[in-house]
Amino acid sequence: MIFERQEYQQECIEHIVALLEHFDFKQPSTSNLKECFVEFYNTHPCPIKTLSDKFNVDILMETGTGKTFTYLNLIFELHRKYKQNKFIIFVPRKAILESIKQNIELTKDYFYNEFKKHLKSYFYSDSKSQSSIINHYIKNTDELSVLILTNSAIDKKDNILNQSSEALFNFKSIFENIITLKPISIIDEPHLLKGEAFHQYFSKIQNLYFRFGATFPDKTHSLSNLVYCLDSIQAFNQYLVKQVAVHTLFEDNLEPKLIKIEAKNKKALFSYHLDNIGYIKEVSCKEDLGQALNYPSYNGVEILNFKGQKAFLSNGSFLEIHKQSYTLNQSQISHLLSTSLDLHFEKERRLFSQGIKALSLYFIPNISDFRGEEAWIKKEFERLYKQKREQILKENLNEDYRNYLLRDFDSEGQLRVCEGYFSGDKGSNDEKEAQGVKLILEAKEKLLSFDTPLRFIFSVWALQEGWDNPNIFTLTKLASSSSETSRHQQIGRGLRLCVNKEGKRITQKFLGYEEEKFYQINKLDVILNGAEAGFVEALQKEILQSSFSFNGKTLSHEDLKELGLNEDQANDMISLLKLFKALEFDEENNNYKIIAPINEALKNHQEFKDLLKDKFNAVLESFSPTTNRHEQISNANMKKDRIKMRPNKAKEFKELWQNINHKALLTYKDIDTQGLIRAIKARFDSLELPKSKISMQSQTQTKATQFTLTQEQRLKEYDFSSEHFTKTITANLIEFAHTHNFPLNFILKIYNVCDKQKFKNNPDSALKHLQTFIQEELHKSMISSVNYQFIKTEASNEDLLFDSKGEPKEWIEAYKLGHFIDKEASVLENYLYEKAVYDSKLEKEVITQDPTKINNTTIKVFAKLPKLSIPTPYKNYEPDFAYLLENEQGKKMFFICETKGYEKESDIRVQEVSKIQYAKKFFEALQEHLKDKVRIVYKSRLSHQTLLELLQEEI
Repeated sequence: MIFERQEYQQECIEHIVALLEHFDFKQPSTSNLKECFVEFYNTHPCPIKTLSDKFNVDILMETGTGKTFTYLNLIFELHRKYKQNKFIIFVPRKAILESIKQNIELTKDYFYNEFKKHLKSYFYSDSKSQSSIINHYIKNTDELSVLILTNSAIDKKDNILNQSSEALFNFKSIFENIITLKPISIIDEPHLLKGEAFHQYFSKIQNLYFRFGATFPDKTHSLSNLVYCLDSIQAFNQYLVKQVAVHTLFEDNLEPKLIKIEAKNKKALFSYHLDNIGYIKEVSCKEDLGQALNYPSYNGVEILNFKGQKAFLSNGSFLEIHKQSYTLNQSQISHLLSTSLDLHFEKERRLFSQGIKALSLYFIPNISDFRGEEAWIKKEFERLYKQKREQILKENLNEDYRNYLLRDFDSEGQLRVCEGYFSGDKGSNDEKEAQGVKLILEAKEKLLSFDTPLRFIFSVWALQEGWDNPNIFTLTKLASSSSETSRHQQIGRGLRLCVNKEGKRITQKFLGYEEEKFYQINKLDVILNGAEAGFVEALQKEILQSSFSFNGKTLSHEDLKELGLNEDQANDMISLLKLFKALEFDEENNNYKIIAPINEALKNHQEFKDLLKDKFNAVLESFSPTTNRHEQISNANMKKDRIKMRPNKAKEFKELWQNINHKALLTYKDIDTQGLIRAIKARFDSLELPKSKISMQSQTQTKATQFTLTQEQRLKEYDFSSEHFTKTITANLIEFAHTHNFPLNFILKIYNVCDKQKFKNNPDSALKHLQTFIQEELHKSMISSVNYQFIKTEASNEDLLFDSKGEPKEWIEAYKLGHFIDKEASVLENYLYEKAVYDSKLEKEVITQDPTKINNTTIKVFAKLPKLSIPTPYKNYEPDFAYLLENEQGKKMFFICETKGYEKESDIRVQEVSKIQYAKKFFEALQEHLKDKVRIVYKSRLSHQTLLELLQEEI
């Protein structure tokens, strides 16, 4: 697999390094750590700033974003920056331990290239591993090493590590000897390591420990000392994890189920389904049950009262709270298997052509359902698989894909596509079975290869945290999970972004920032039976509760309190947002639905500034809109909002759309390289960088005990040797050039002419400044040198407005146009769509209030653009509106407009200004490409500007 430095992972490590700049590693204390946090929070915004009296440093990272890779990288950084050698990783399960072991092996070469160091790892399992821990991890204090332990290795008095050993030449236990090394600990999945027995022993270490998790325990061990937060909503909005689509299979005539009683409020909660869609509904006493739940058998029936777990009805019967069960019969399981195979094959065929292997994961009730003579689920899966495979082989297939399917059987005619891993698999007499288990647990790269037929994995929840695979695209639930396994953890097995056959991660950047294409590939389909009512709603709620980010869809008093508002302020703000039409109360779901951009309401009304006072800017920042319009968790059973296109307007718009929706290559010409190098050198050489101080220590080894004795640490200014900093800086510049697609030769030329003494004084700071100067000066120069070349025959993305024959599509999904929809607003007669979908107040005004004629020029048709992407060095740029104008002489003009919700240009962020400058270049090049065929005008529009002001001189 190919490992690359991810910006968010690097940001996490930089936060930790900055936090610990004044931490005393020699004499660690919680008071010192608290001081470090107070200073850190002055310059680093954090969603919660709760401080503990412990040594914990918490990192909240969503499942699938590479926690293991991040903390392995952190180990190397703490060694390089702060000379720390000894680390322990604590994990709750052996499956997680195996995963870490695999990750250390896979990343070994990557980290050696980065740090010119190997990380020695030790795992406790038996007397042999005990000897290795004593003779190497404990006695060789110079060695950069990590000890990986499950909690069960230390949480009992009789454990081997809590006993003494003759090999240590002292009366302390092995674990006490480990403690004397002052190791830094890492806790993986902290919500599973909250037991008091474990913490009784763990607390003896009395040194820093980092808790990496997507979920944190409640109460005693809850989230505190937060240094970095990448929660579920942030990870999704930044395109770092897959989208999740939940498919729920319901049976006909499924009776509504009572799932909760609120006797005090005289209300009950029911789950029911309608047209294959599951719902959860609150019903009050005296309300008609049949009408509320759309179930005719209950028409005219009301709830009279409650007692215990029962609701007594007006027809003399009662309903009891439904004990949610997920025990499925063979017919239901067969239906789920069949649906999952349909989805798998649809994806597999599509992804195969892109070099991506599709895997599917199944959770089943019992090991016996897959192993042994009576393995009904395995037999049924194989029957259905063979049946569907035969159907597909009759179709017109790509020859390589056909050959792939033909390798599904071994020489004895046995199907090789499925295997299971279960907690009972301690070792198998069956060689094939053992090989399959090894593939799933240890050989991740081999499992991802098309040469390996295995692609369907079965488990009885033995995998849980610690095992995942980037290429799980379908997850099917055939059994209930354990009580401690949350829905978020269940889907976490397949959230990681996929990789192709070269091991390259399929990120948004890899796909040219094309959002639709990204989610066509990176989508996890979850399939379950209707017996698990409310899965989607419960999953969404769980993600909201574990996140600190604004989800853009709903708002509650609790959300506002988490932003630092008191009860009174939260109530007043909700009232103001309702008054200014940004919120409406959703009675069915008992929450406030966001119907317009909250950040705009805050900016445009003085009342919010008066209410929030010094909290205003922080609250405003929290409501910054995201460019990601997709749903994080979608209900696949429900149809998405669709917006109809007006056929007559679509035909008029076709000419404009087909001329601007073409791929363009970004090229550069006549860059003044020497002038650019001089500008960067001048800025860098004018820097004042004092010499950094590093800790020095001397060590001697005693032959009698084989222990290394460390003498007093001291701080001193240090002049880095030429060999040391040249290797480190060069490696970092190579990575920098690769990440930003800058010519390596050019980057090295800049480095060679810069003042090397500044690197000797302070390599880290000098490198950061140089990289910043390169980016800023290069972009200044590129704006004047950039050019676009058009590929005539290739559309920029899948055509969202017209089909392959050039005919207008009947509708477009609303989310492709914007975050908000006003179904009641009247759109202008020359607008392409029948409804108003928008991202800002200005956009809504454009759609509903702009003139249809300016002087003697008619606006024939205009439209909000569905993700038209223009390549720029700052990701892709997407203008908002396109207009087709025609004057009385029949001359046409294409007007492309970017709406900006700012009062003046100086308010627009620097990167947005740069994108607008690139867009101007793009449309100038497009005009040249189209010659005199049509006139093209591109402009950006501020909130106070009218269409007449923008176009007056143009027409």
